[in-house]
Amino acid sequence: MLSCVDSEYDLSKDLDMTVTVGGENLTIPASNTKNITLEKIFDLNEESTVKADADGNYALSQTGKGSNTRVSIEEITIKSSEIALQSARTELNYMMSPSGTLEATVNDKTSFSIDKRNITTDVTELYSSDVIMPASLRMNIEGSNSLTLKKGFQIEFPDYMTITTTNQRVKITGSVLTFIQDINVSQNSALYIPIQVTRIDFESMGTGKGLVAPGHLVIADDINISGTSTTTGGSAIQMIMDTEIKIDEIQLTQVTAKVNPEINVSIDPITINNLPDFLKDEQVRIDMTDPKIYLTVSNTSPVEVNFSGVLKSYKGGKLLASVPVGQSPNLITIPGNQPDEYIICLHRLNNHVEGADASVTVENLNDLIETIPDEIRMDNIEAKASDKRCTIVLGSTYNVKTDYEINAPLQFNEGTNIVYSDVIDNWNKDVKDLSVKEVVITMDAQNSIPLTMNMEVKAINKNGTVLNSISTEVSSQIAAGTMENAKVTPLKITLKSTDANAFKELDGLKYEVSATSSAETSGKVLNKNQYLRLENMTIKIKGGVTVDMN
Repeated sequence: MLSCVDSEYDLSKDLDMTVTVGGENLTIPASNTKNITLEKIFDLNEESTVKADADGNYALSQTGKGSNTRVSIEEITIKSSEIALQSARTELNYMMSPSGTLEATVNDKTSFSIDKRNITTDVTELYSSDVIMPASLRMNIEGSNSLTLKKGFQIEFPDYMTITTTNQRVKITGSVLTFIQDINVSQNSALYIPIQVTRIDFESMGTGKGLVAPGHLVIADDINISGTSTTTGGSAIQMIMDTEIKIDEIQLTQVTAKVNPEINVSIDPITINNLPDFLKDEQVRIDMTDPKIYLTVSNTSPVEVNFSGVLKSYKGGKLLASVPVGQSPNLITIPGNQPDEYIICLHRLNNHVEGADASVTVENLNDLIETIPDEIRMDNIEAKASDKRCTIVLGSTYNVKTDYEINAPLQFNEGTNIVYSDVIDNWNKDVKDLSVKEVVITMDAQNSIPLTMNMEVKAINKNGTVLNSISTEVSSQIAAGTMENAKVTPLKITLKSTDANAFKELDGLKYEVSATSSAETSGKVLNKNQYLRLENMTIKIKGGVTVDMN
């Protein structure tokens, strides 16, 4: 045996230490992954705008705070100095009546007029008003004689006035004051009847009266005096009776009118925070089935408010889209006398949204989020009283409050394109000494996510640079499924190169998944429990693996 040993032979130099393992094909046995749920893929934090509801359904959900606006219409008061009064000086000619008394017929009038031009312009049309209008009727006689105003004597106010009195000697029917007993009047005992006007119906005044223009109020009319009076004396006597209506002031309190008070509404921008990677890519285009924006409003005033504005979306400070809302015929109306929260839903479809008090269709609402923005703003806000009559207390302060919330369920129509990119790396330490001609990865992709997925794969080196010497091919797209019916797609990823040493530079794969909605799954909502599962995964190395054992 010793004679056969050549002590000069060095195995480390003269023997080829490369070994090919696997022959024509080396197959690594099958393995499976656990369910890769959307909850794991999204990996959301509490500040993310994407949120799952109690059922696990995902939506873009974020709120914006609004303003609490004070609404008031100033009081309308007409001072006594602004009221022109004309008293009646009545000449009474008494003649002997068949009954033997001296009798005269009274038929005269007194008048008043108001022409006030500086009242609030917030009232645009005035129909009626409760008023505080203290007045009085005064009658006096010139001379030493006295007279008797007979039962049935009348003072007729304009029929648009509602009047009351505390005097027990008269009654009021409508706007007519009638004596229910004989009343004596003398120079030493003038007649005084207090009167309170409680309501004025401006709508029935006629042309040229009432609110003739915003800020300009005209009230002018006669008060008629009629009836019979008697006195004592000779066969014929002439007397003078002075009648005066005195009005202290007129204060309009609760009016039925059309009004246009100043209503200033502002809403803070909505910031879109911490999106999952698959919604951040510049290539992402979203066509959501029915995104929703909820306006939560309250309005303690009786004034119905029409609300409009322009929703604008921004990304990186750049305007993406502008969507006018509240335009005719799809008006946003905040009802009056609504102290509790009233929810108005702006959405894409033409139906009523469950849970909303009112639904308003905005067909192009998806434009705001076709590219997911950083921020959504409500600009050019205009809140204006509807052109409807209402009853409002002048001088009172009311509040109109508005907040809003975006709620866009992640349910997609055809035309949606979602892109997710990532890298699998740090392979080089394991493959740098291997010579490989071709690698084929096969698997069954079980998908309950309602999106069809197309995968593009590229080989990269340790610097993340694409290795053009290694070609990649993905056999097919992954079919969309649903929670009720997960779809299984056989999938094959092939990596190959004409240079057997090219794989020594391989450090991993750069992949991009483009997910689209199909007609079959259009409108399905993404849910945190939907998953992608890779089963029966095998790696087949064509031509085996050549290992350098030196």
